[in-house]
Amino acid sequence: MKRKERRKKELHEEVRELHHNNKLSKKELAKRFGKSVRTIYRWLKSSSSERSATTYKSKKSRCRTKKYPPEIFNRIVELKEEIPQRSAPMVHRRLKEEFPDTCPSLSTVRKFINNKGLIYKAPTRKQGYKKFQRNNPNDLWQVDIARVQTLGHLKKLYLIALIDDCSRFIVAAEYFRTQKGNNVIKVIRDAVKSHGRPNQILADNGTQFRNLIGKLGTKYSRLLESLGIKLIFAKPDHPETKGKIERWFRTVNSTFLLEARNCVKKNPKWSLADFNEEFKKWGRWYNVEKPHRSLPNNATPGRIFYESKERVFRPLEIKIDWD
Repeated sequence: MKRKERRKKELHEEVRELHHNNKLSKKELAKRFGKSVRTIYRWLKSSSSERSATTYKSKKSRCRTKKYPPEIFNRIVELKEEIPQRSAPMVHRRLKEEFPDTCPSLSTVRKFINNKGLIYKAPTRKQGYKKFQRNNPNDLWQVDIARVQTLGHLKKLYLIALIDDCSRFIVAAEYFRTQKGNNVIKVIRDAVKSHGRPNQILADNGTQFRNLIGKLGTKYSRLLESLGIKLIFAKPDHPETKGKIERWFRTVNSTFLLEARNCVKKNPKWSLADFNEEFKKWGRWYNVEKPHRSLPNNATPGRIFYESKERVFRPLEIKIDWD
């Protein structure tokens, strides 16, 4: 920098310090340096612009992209090529297990998958259904039984689950060898003991919930009446009424079962209890870690369920004979 320019810059800085630190007005500075008020104003403005540009440049130079080992990104490609349906959250979950200290963020994983063109495009879904949602957690639960799933030596299994309509939080879910009504009651028992009683439960018209002639009087209906829970039934042959739990079953198929089938093959001695233990781990991840695109700010179901001040809380007040 030339001597003249350096002197000019020092003069501008001196004016700026006197103005801000010593509280000298522009008029006083003009008198002190023998300049017009307009010149002093121009010097102050010039000094501030130069300082802002220098600060921005220094901050920008410190922002460095975090580098990750190349084997992490090679592993992402391997996971997607092994099972193309693996979503970014699924891949991120596996990376956290395999690279706990150097695992990139979910957004980094998703960006890498997008840039590499590894996105799996599902078949076009039907559009036009009317959405509904309860305003408060624990106001309404949806209960359903998924279609039979065959998993290696465990053979045919049925998933029975309860989902909170407001938060999409899974209040209880378990795999069974049959889809009998007693298993439905077991799942309801686990949910009520852990999270209290909802105001209502929505079910379809299966024989686990209604008898063969479509009337009440089943163990399910008598249990809910004794718990003070109102029964709601979906329109026959209209699965869209229970759209949230049907959608969650698809998530189970596309995320958990993809990995679970590999685990069953690798563990031929696994029992149903071992399989359900692995499913519970996945369920905790879904509830408290996996962002949900249908919730505000892509929150997790657990955050909406537990942090809502309007959550319905009706704990058991009397002892129930679950048998």
